[in-house]
Amino acid sequence: MKLDTTKSGLDSLFKPYQGLLLEHIWSLNENEKVAVGSGRAHVYLLGTSEAKSRASVIFFLNDMVDEGVLGFDDKTGKGGHHRLYYPKMSRAQFAEHAVTQIVGGVAKAFPENQMVQKFAGVAKKFTWK
Repeated sequence: MKLDTTKSGLDSLFKPYQGLLLEHIWSLNENEKVAVGSGRAHVYLLGTSEAKSRASVIFFLNDMVDEGVLGFDDKTGKGGHHRLYYPKMSRAQFAEHAVTQIVGGVAKAFPENQMVQKFAGVAKKFTWK
């Protein structure tokens, strides 16, 4: 994640299509667990102004798995194995996670700064886990 302070919300952390994908997956999972394949995610994006390649969708979804934002179930079917993605945290939990990651990154970049270290210590106490 890279923070762009000139933007707000998910746009401050992600490219527009990436924020749209996360919002879409969270909205599908408001009432029940709904796993989304890369094909379904790609088709959703094609209906927006942020259409991207399926490869871009897959790379982003896998990055979110690595980050711990999404999980996946592995299903076999026509063409082999397929990942079905679902949120591992809510949008609110993600906001807390993002703050913790950003503050932690700043603390690593400036280990000599006492104020930064104190702030990082406070932020760690409020993690979503």
